[in-house]
Amino acid sequence: MSSTPWTPDDDEARKLLTERVDSYEVDGSLSLWERFLRWLNEALSLNVDSSGPGGIIIVILLIVAVAILLFLLIRYFRPSVSPTAAREPDLVDSSITAEQYLASAQRYLASGDLGQAYVHAYRSIVRDAQQRQLVEVTPSTTATTFGWTMGAILPNHRHAIDQAASTFNQVVYGSMTPTPDAVDTVMQLAQSLQTAQPQAYNPHNDPARLIPR
Repeated sequence: MSSTPWTPDDDEARKLLTERVDSYEVDGSLSLWERFLRWLNEALSLNVDSSGPGGIIIVILLIVAVAILLFLLIRYFRPSVSPTAAREPDLVDSSITAEQYLASAQRYLASGDLGQAYVHAYRSIVRDAQQRQLVEVTPSTTATTFGWTMGAILPNHRHAIDQAASTFNQVVYGSMTPTPDAVDTVMQLAQSLQTAQPQAYNPHNDPARLIPR
C-alpha cells in the first residue's frame, strides 16, 4: 500500500518558507571592510579581528608584499644600461665641438679603449651635423633617428650612417666591444662627412618624420 505524498496548501507552504528563511543568521551589520577581512581570514586560515590591530597588520603585510613584487618585476624587466648611457643621457653635449669629440676618439683608440673611441667618433658626426645646422639635435634625438635624418640629407652615405648608428647602439646599450676595423671605419666616416655636401631634404626618405615630436 503506497502512501500519498503530503502537499501543503498555500498558507502552509508560505509559513514553512518563512520559518526556513528566519532560521538563517544574516548579519547585516558587517561593513565591506569587515567582510573583506573575514574573507581574507578564511582564505589564509587566520583568526584576525577586523576591529583590532590584527587587521592593520594584515593590510601592512599585503602592501609590503605587493611593493616587493612590483620592485622585482621592474628590476627584472628593466633593460640594463651601460655606464656610458647612464652618464650621458643626451646624444651630444653642445659645449663640446665635433673636433673635440673626434680628438677624444683618437685618444681612446690610442689607449686601446675601442668602445669609447667608437662612441666619441659617432658623437663627432652628430655634433658636426648640429654645428653645420644640417640636422636639428634635441635631447630626444637618438642615434637611430639622427641616422635616418642624416641619411636623407646625405643619401650617398646613408648605408654607412645607418651602420654606424646601429653599432653605436650596440656599444652603448648592449655593452658590445667594436672591432678595431669598425672604429677606423666610423672615424673615417666622421672625417669624410665634415666636407660632404647635403642634398635637398626629402621627407619621404626620412622615417624619423613619422615619430611624434
